[in-house]
Amino acid sequence: MSEVEKDKWLCRSCNSLISGDTNICPICRAERPEESSEPMPEDIAEVVTKEEYANTPVAPNKYIFREAVLINSADIILVLGLFCTFGALIAPLIVDFGVVAPMMWAICAAVVLFATTMISWAILRTIGEVSRQLRERENNK
Repeated sequence: MSEVEKDKWLCRSCNSLISGDTNICPICRAERPEESSEPMPEDIAEVVTKEEYANTPVAPNKYIFREAVLINSADIILVLGLFCTFGALIAPLIVDFGVVAPMMWAICAAVVLFATTMISWAILRTIGEVSRQLRERENNK
């Protein structure tokens, strides 16, 4: 052990080599351990020190909250719209409507539901994506 290392102590909490003039570890705030009465073996020459690790950078979310709401709303509208379209097609088989040509009305209702669903889905998704792209372009400037 060199003369410089003898003046230092090893923090048991964070495994850092600390200056001998302090009794509290500046890194983890642990107290200096009591000195042992047993002599330290001379063949131990290595002291493992803790490097200062920076937290790994967290990748930012692709969408911020308002964009995520638009995207998720669009997907929910798509699923519900497809379900309602299918329901409109099979409704004349389940319920007696008392109108002339109920299957024709069901097909017309299904087409209107499907078109409305797809247009709503496309508009909401597009607004969310355009918002994300504009935000990313502003951040990259």
